Amino acid sequence: MKQALEFDQAQLDDVLTAAEGVFLENGIVEDFVPQVAARTGVPSETIVSLYSQPLDLPVAMLNREFTRMYQGILANIERDPRGGLLSRMYTYVFTEVYERPVARTLYMIDRTALHSLMVHQHAKNYVPSGEIQVDLVQTLQDAGMVRSTVEPELVSSAITVMSGGLALTAPHENLGEIVESLMSMLGFAFDAEVEDTTPGKKAFYSWATSLDTAVRAPVSL
Repeated sequence: MKQALEFDQAQLDDVLTAAEGVFLENGIVEDFVPQVAARTGVPSETIVSLYSQPLDLPVAMLNREFTRMYQGILANIERDPRGGLLSRMYTYVFTEVYERPVARTLYMIDRTALHSLMVHQHAKNYVPSGEIQVDLVQTLQDAGMVRSTVEPELVSSAITVMSGGLALTAPHENLGEIVESLMSMLGFAFDAEVEDTTPGKKAFYSWATSLDTAVRAPVSL
């Protein structure tokens, strides 16, 4: 344990970055920790003193990835004058997911690994779920950002179909253009006609941050 206490943030970042490389090349394999150790020069025993269970290190790697992903989404929503609308939010959600190698691999290629990681006791909440997606749509509808005449379940289904289509046809050299086109259609069908989208930004922020305090409440795509 003494070794673990002497491990600084830079070393932790190096280990997690190496873990990303191992995952992208080989997935979650039995010798995951030894492979990370070989890439970093950090002894396996030191890594195990920090991540004692087999999935602790992959989960820590993925938690860091998803923290960065959601920071990017929130920053883009905040900068965008229309960022409180559903279509603008999912513009950034889809772009972040399908442009980030680790997230893209989990959502599009290795869903079994995603399930194994998400049930881990230290995992953040990042598994697609229709229920939580409906909850977001309802939250935005209550904030006046989604048309009051549409059913949240229908909106959620439309988003799921778009997400599935992106996954099936990936990779895309023109991902940004494709996402913008899809979100234009989503916005035309479901966005409310409002001038100020600040209530939607606040609603999304409250919704997203609440997921960290919920017990395995999954983040939706």
